[in-house]
Amino acid sequence: MTPSAPPRDAAAAERGRLFFAQTCSFCHGIDARGGAEGGSDLTHSLIVLADATGAQLGAFLQVGRPDKMPAFPLPPAQLADLTMFLRAAVAAGDSGAAAVVVGDAAAGKRFFEGEGRCTECHSITGDLQGIGLRYPTATLQGRLVLPRGRGGYPGQSAGSEIPPFRSVTVTLPSGERYAGTLVSVSIFAVTVRDSAGIRRTFARHENVPKVEITDPLQAHLDLMTTLTDKAMHDLTAYLVTLR
Repeated sequence: MTPSAPPRDAAAAERGRLFFAQTCSFCHGIDARGGAEGGSDLTHSLIVLADATGAQLGAFLQVGRPDKMPAFPLPPAQLADLTMFLRAAVAAGDSGAAAVVVGDAAAGKRFFEGEGRCTECHSITGDLQGIGLRYPTATLQGRLVLPRGRGGYPGQSAGSEIPPFRSVTVTLPSGERYAGTLVSVSIFAVTVRDSAGIRRTFARHENVPKVEITDPLQAHLDLMTTLTDKAMHDLTAYLVTLR
């Protein structure tokens, strides 16, 4: 999940709105909910929803999407204004979110603290504080069942990720080891990005070289094998109350 959203700044949001209207509204609509030219609804973008500070949005705009959208490198002040406007647009569109909550919040709390074992990694006074305000209800539920959202960030392969990233260690037959962020893995090859940003690809044959992957979201993925529909809706209902 993401850090808490920054305080609202009406002046910054208005500056962001004016910039958005001049630069982005032709494709994404004047209210950021999609335009006539097929631009996406940014109030449901995983990049926008998971990015309280604008860091991910700025990284995406530096690259753009070659097949759909040019790059828009922005200075920090303008990026901050745009982020504030988009956060305001998300909040404005979430006013009716409670209407789609169908679970039992009390049961969701019991699941969160008990069977779901959510408290082993999360805290309602820490990383989840105010989560019910930071995400629309549908997005909260979506992040439960698809914890590693992609959404094209930052516009490259289907294997690209948003944080938290999977780490990997590749051990060659010689004993030499390479560690870093996992870029991609298959039965034929594994690609690692090391701490210096260098990508290294190793061919694989019958599990050689040895590949060890650590996924910080593994508990979520394991939960999906036993999570019932009722528990999912109950847990969503509980998270919505964390305001």
